[in-house]
Amino acid sequence: MNQKLVLSVWTAILFAGTSLLAQEADVALGRYLPPEKDSVIEIFKCGDKYCGKTVCIKDNAYPEKEKDKGVPGTPYLDHNNEDPKLRNRPNLGMVFITGFDYVGEGVYKNGKIYNPRDGKTYCGKFTSLEGGNRLDLKGTLCSITFIGKTNNWVKLSGINLDDPRWDCTFKAKK
Repeated sequence: MNQKLVLSVWTAILFAGTSLLAQEADVALGRYLPPEKDSVIEIFKCGDKYCGKTVCIKDNAYPEKEKDKGVPGTPYLDHNNEDPKLRNRPNLGMVFITGFDYVGEGVYKNGKIYNPRDGKTYCGKFTSLEGGNRLDLKGTLCSITFIGKTNNWVKLSGINLDDPRWDCTFKAKK
């Protein structure tokens, strides 16, 4: 009888610990503004991993001066992608952060970060800070992980996404 009680207590402790870790990991979920303030990135769960996608782009159209990259007035495409078959996919809605594991203490590792600005994929990690109000995202060369760049993203607030300059996946198209 005592063995069943001990087993039940340990099972309850295990489930409670797993639940608390999941709640702690989910603090990074939400929408963030990168330093350029020209897009909104949403961090979301993809299975048991964490991923990110572009949900809004400010002024999402090629300007006249970039007609060598795309048709002026049309939405930005993944024109720098190393895979020619992917160069026509839109940047808006693109999942570019994939496969991150939560390892504890606000740190997410072992994922990949695709950068549509240069068409390259990097290894990375991100850290949730200030209760999920800030993310430090670090992309590194996968072969030489000490060479990389860190961006500081802030939780979305104070930005009027109803402004017509913002093209968002969740806004009704006119």
